[in-house]
Amino acid sequence: MLYNCLVVKIAELLDNVENVDRDFIGTIAFRNEELTLPDGSKVALGLDDGHWVLVYQSKSGSPFEVLDYNAHDRKLFVDKKIGGEKELARFRKIARYFMDHAQTTDLVTILPPEVA
Repeated sequence: MLYNCLVVKIAELLDNVENVDRDFIGTIAFRNEELTLPDGSKVALGLDDGHWVLVYQSKSGSPFEVLDYNAHDRKLFVDKKIGGEKELARFRKIARYFMDHAQTTDLVTILPPEVA
């Protein structure tokens, strides 16, 4: 149930990644390394107060790519190199594909420990 609510909220935010979501901090990822999206790719998405980190592997055995977007300063880094509009559109496309095609039963939500 929590996951389904998160997917809807994240999917809405993808339309405008400049929005800052202060309600969810955590990571959504596949529950094991054998699982993939229909195109064979793997994705994990971490969110923290407008900071989005998407880890992407296009196919098994290919290198991982890290897309790091910060809504506060509206900057995207791809593997620590500054990205532009083309990279931002790609980031949105990958994240949207993940949300549209990942099966709920294949994913886990990893929440940070609560601070006392």
